[in-house]
Amino acid sequence: MPKPWLKPKALELTLALALAACRDNAASPIRIVAGADARDQLTLVPRASLAEYIEISPTESTLLLTLTSVERTCDGGAQPQGDAVSLAVRVLLPGTGKLTPGSYPILTGEHGEGRARALPTVKLRGRRIELRPGGELELREVDLSPQGSVSGLLKFEFPGNAEHPATRVSGRFSAHFCRISRLGE
Repeated sequence: MPKPWLKPKALELTLALALAACRDNAASPIRIVAGADARDQLTLVPRASLAEYIEISPTESTLLLTLTSVERTCDGGAQPQGDAVSLAVRVLLPGTGKLTPGSYPILTGEHGEGRARALPTVKLRGRRIELRPGGELELREVDLSPQGSVSGLLKFEFPGNAEHPATRVSGRFSAHFCRISRLGE
């Protein structure tokens, strides 16, 4: 029973504000420009934002981020949909580097050897597009506790050249960890 001093309209407004306050940034819009064609440009509002952190060896670990337009849980994969859109980012942490807030640029070939870097891939209407070097993943918060999350900014941008069109992925994200696998655990 509502408090006598809280009128029904005020109660509805209070509930709406409380529900809005509980939302996280998992559903923040992400702008994707994966080519010159209008069909290659869209705004992804993720229905699932998941992360995994894996220590592969004492000298290598990786973060896997998946932001997708399809409902998905940690327990199971999504049903394939022809119009689904997703962004997968793999962050490679060579050496004794651990996952911490900071910037992880897209580096390839000899520029990336031995350096922490991001490798983003866009899946757009059945096509897989690996983004070319330019820009970075900026991690602002990293919580590797069992119920933890990771959040930051996507700032990937390739200006284009004679062989490849310009690409861009930008926006905020927040993903909860489905799995944290550390050596010795």
